[in-house]
Amino acid sequence: MDVHDSELPVIEGTLIRLNVDHLPGDRDAPPVWLWSSAIGATPDDVNLVWSCHLRRFDLEHTFRLLKQSLGWTRPRLRDPKAADRWT
Repeated sequence: MDVHDSELPVIEGTLIRLNVDHLPGDRDAPPVWLWSSAIGATPDDVNLVWSCHLRRFDLEHTFRLLKQSLGWTRPRLRDPKAADRWT
């Protein structure tokens, strides 16, 4: 049975569309879509979801920058055994 031929389940939640009012350089930003498993989210719930997304975005990019500056994204392995120890 092909997975794509079966009926998809309905998953209830709240879909949140974020629009940016202003970007530097007179650019237009596409909307950001977020999904929450909370059903019937209140405006306070929506505010919490997008602010948590913003904090997560900040953290992920901070770790990405740190990994790049520490050289963790490109290993310089001279010995095949070093590949097993590389983090």
